[in-house]
Amino acid sequence: MQTMLWDHDRITAYWANQAPIPIKLPVQPQYDGLDYRLRESTWVKHIRKSSFPEYCRYPNQPESLLCSPENIIRCFQDDLVLEALVLVVAWGRMTRSKGNIYQKSNLIIEEALLECIQLTKEKNSVEDAWKLLSKRLDWGFVITSKSLHFLARSLGYETNPPVPLDNKVFLGEVWPTFVKQISSHVNPSGYPKPEPWWDKSASWGGYNRYMTAINCWADERGWTTTQLECTLFQAYYPTR
Repeated sequence: MQTMLWDHDRITAYWANQAPIPIKLPVQPQYDGLDYRLRESTWVKHIRKSSFPEYCRYPNQPESLLCSPENIIRCFQDDLVLEALVLVVAWGRMTRSKGNIYQKSNLIIEEALLECIQLTKEKNSVEDAWKLLSKRLDWGFVITSKSLHFLARSLGYETNPPVPLDNKVFLGEVWPTFVKQISSHVNPSGYPKPEPWWDKSASWGGYNRYMTAINCWADERGWTTTQLECTLFQAYYPTR
């Protein structure tokens, strides 16, 4: 099993260890995509082949696709990166953002994602892949983080892969809770507060601060980063 290299943000790591976020749930499973059916005829225009592979089809519904983590990972392993991307968009409930995701041609997107696979293999890091997607494809942090999560796992990075960062749960709930934890912590040395996990440019620095916290909290519990993210998502999903 591959281990990914992370250059932890010093200030974020300090506070993640000093003021860890409360998690009251046991490990939660990752969303399996089973309650979402994707019509192949609607999405085939976003791939360069005439159809999706058979293993992507929803059981007993050949006209529909199953956006499961297993299918996404297998598509990446087979270098079917455009097919993987369609499933990521569906899995992440990002169909309304199609216009922002598919600003470039299928060929340009395919070449960029294949290059990301090579960069990740060579560097044991997704930093260069993140920068490539944000600059060449003009992607935001949500689709970039979700795509690189599955891309990294397809290469065997299961212990500490990059994990999704979304607006509703992690920026809207988890980040404010972390800030509250820090504010209630005694800080006689006046240690500086961490910078946010997001900025308007969807920078690598912001995402790396997020992953610093995720890695620290996962290590503390002996969980993978995927397990930590899935559990936080369930624990802090807003019900109001």
